[in-house]
Amino acid sequence: MSSAANVYKRLVPQPVRSAAATTVPVRVRRKVKRRLARTLSRREARLHRRALRRVRRAELGRSERRTQAPDGRVGHVHTGLTPDLARHLDHDLVTQALDTAEIPWFAVPALDDRRICLAVDQRDKGAVRRVLRALLEEHTGYVVSVSPAQKDIQDVPGSHVKAWKHYGKAKVIRLTWLRTEPTESLWVGEDQGIEIEFWATNTDLPTERLIGPRPNRVQRAVPSDAPGIEIGLDRLSGYCDTDGDLVPTITLENFDVVRLEEITFPVDAVLLWQHPTPWGEELLRAALRSLHQYAPWVDVVHVVAEAEPPAWLKADDRLTVVRARPGSEWHLHQLPDVAEQFLLLRPGALLGRPVRPFDYFTPNGASRPRRGPWNAQESFAPWTRAAYSATGRVAAHGYAHGPQPHRAETLARLAATGAAPVPSDDIQRLPAVPGTHPLDGVVHHLGHSAGLADPSGEASVALHAALPGIATHLERLLVRRDTQQIQLFGLGTDEARARGGTGAVVRFLHRYFPVPSPFESDRSGDRRDEAVRQP
Repeated sequence: MSSAANVYKRLVPQPVRSAAATTVPVRVRRKVKRRLARTLSRREARLHRRALRRVRRAELGRSERRTQAPDGRVGHVHTGLTPDLARHLDHDLVTQALDTAEIPWFAVPALDDRRICLAVDQRDKGAVRRVLRALLEEHTGYVVSVSPAQKDIQDVPGSHVKAWKHYGKAKVIRLTWLRTEPTESLWVGEDQGIEIEFWATNTDLPTERLIGPRPNRVQRAVPSDAPGIEIGLDRLSGYCDTDGDLVPTITLENFDVVRLEEITFPVDAVLLWQHPTPWGEELLRAALRSLHQYAPWVDVVHVVAEAEPPAWLKADDRLTVVRARPGSEWHLHQLPDVAEQFLLLRPGALLGRPVRPFDYFTPNGASRPRRGPWNAQESFAPWTRAAYSATGRVAAHGYAHGPQPHRAETLARLAATGAAPVPSDDIQRLPAVPGTHPLDGVVHHLGHSAGLADPSGEASVALHAALPGIATHLERLLVRRDTQQIQLFGLGTDEARARGGTGAVVRFLHRYFPVPSPFESDRSGDRRDEAVRQP
């Protein structure tokens, strides 16, 4: 009836409606509106069936199977799922559906880096609703109004008419698909999705313009005749893979502007391999999977092996294995072909959710090391004396455990000072969580003093495998999945093995990182089972 009432208002002028309100009986007016509503309903049903036939002919929205998400909604299963793959699947679904309905669109550099935003003309709003509702019926997903915010129907599938009750007033909507991998341990989609903005045409100036409903990174008004260009999704979101082989999207030439936080230089990752044990292999495998899952923008992964590398490790153009002696991390600037900027992951260092290069580096190349706690024990640690000797300045804070950004230039400057490396213990055999790692403390302090580092960012969650109730802490991390960095300690201690902490950590890694990375082969199943059975 609300749609019929709106049509009635548009068709019948205000004076006539006012006169009818006083001369025509209420029963007659209500009867006319009901007939109009039935007519509109039949027309809408006919248009919906037509849109659904188009979507089905285009064969959009394929997944291996459907399943039920933990909150009861419908999810889709995809082997090898990553957040970046889910983002591309969502983008391709919506853009192909709009193309099927011959609705013009272009991508917009939205303020929220997690989501891809598309713009369509306000005049195509009715056609957009029909084709998207058909798409959500064929490939079950969800729709909410973003501006104005309305989330009371976020659990209603988008194929239902009720899910679109706020659509008439919506200036921006968001389409969301819940996706998971075959084990259903990893779910993606709740904080991603595709947002669609409805842009209006403005003719107040000699040049006709399109006006956006909300701000974005570049500009809110563009000429309506601006040419379209192809652009990679990594230019619109810092969480995307920078591989040029991926299918690009379409945007307007006016939006091809470098983002303020966009990183244009390559970033590598360096992983240390020190423990040729079943649990040591699981730490290495989890680190590789965390990079594959949450940092697809990493260029090359370098494994610095201080022990015989595992047989399942696959070296290719994206992964190199270099044998080295203990203490080699103080000389990583001499690593062949390593990028100037790189992430250093020691055993037990993991990424817990999607990250951007901007989280670790500034656009001018400076590193952004993660600060850690500062106490009396830290202030008297050997690394603070070494840092003061190298720079002549006293350290004022520590650095967190977990993945840390480094620059080859900073390591080279430290080597040029002639300072001797500060000895460090094996963090997987320490009885408790240690303080700042000596390398991080000295190098980051030197970089900060030289203007090559800007300490900032979130701290890591550090857990020791011998911690009482470690299983509860790990389960909390698994359920929430909101921690950006994780550092695990003490898997090689006798106490952790006796209490079952080592096995609990390995089982946690299998559930937190269920998707294999391209850096591992299938020849290590027995070793994984042995790591799980380990006391």
